[in-house]
Amino acid sequence: MRIAICDDEFLFMDAICPLLEQWAKERRVKLTLHRFTNGDDLIEAHRNEEMDLIILDVIMPLLSGMDAARELRNQNDMVPIIFLTSSKEYALDSYEVRAFNYLIKPVDPAKLFLTLDEFLKNFNQSKNTYTAKTADGFSRIAINDVDYLEAQNKQVLVHMSDGRIIAVRELFSRCAEVFSLENGFFCCHRSYIVNLSNVERFSKKEVSTICHAVVPISRNHYAAFKEAYFNHMFQ
Repeated sequence: MRIAICDDEFLFMDAICPLLEQWAKERRVKLTLHRFTNGDDLIEAHRNEEMDLIILDVIMPLLSGMDAARELRNQNDMVPIIFLTSSKEYALDSYEVRAFNYLIKPVDPAKLFLTLDEFLKNFNQSKNTYTAKTADGFSRIAINDVDYLEAQNKQVLVHMSDGRIIAVRELFSRCAEVFSLENGFFCCHRSYIVNLSNVERFSKKEVSTICHAVVPISRNHYAAFKEAYFNHMFQ
């Protein structure tokens, strides 16, 4: 899980990061924290590597936290945002950007953990689906209904089991994190990820799926694919 925290107060970040790490350890969540001191850097980093949650101060110089949140929403981005700030003044504005929650500094660990627990519940429920950027906005994809994924130019084609193809504007590396071995998928080629449950037969060069698709296997991936497939089928 990737959580970004953006605040121009270094002392505050030094105080809250250990709390986030404590929460993650107690919940057995693998956590990567990204620290930012301004909204511009946060937006740029999130554009390149999407965060799962953003914890954001409202009052910051130059680009305020609220303006940063508006910019994220203008990009049709639905990343959950928790505002953590010293003022109640902007609580109403947080509804405009559909914030997940609005907490007041100094941080009450109990309230923070309760909010994070609520986020984690939603996060775990959403694991069976993947909301990806498309040309028209966003598309919610049922992970188990995906046959295979194909990197093509600057987009990824998601081939569904029912024959639909959804073109998403995501990095292939980001898709590989979601459609991972843990979720029953395998990257059998630098441009292809296949649903192991849909494999009908395979050779050293290609995979045939139950949806009548043929997906290439690279020479370097064959041994690992074979092991992953049999582990998946007989687990």
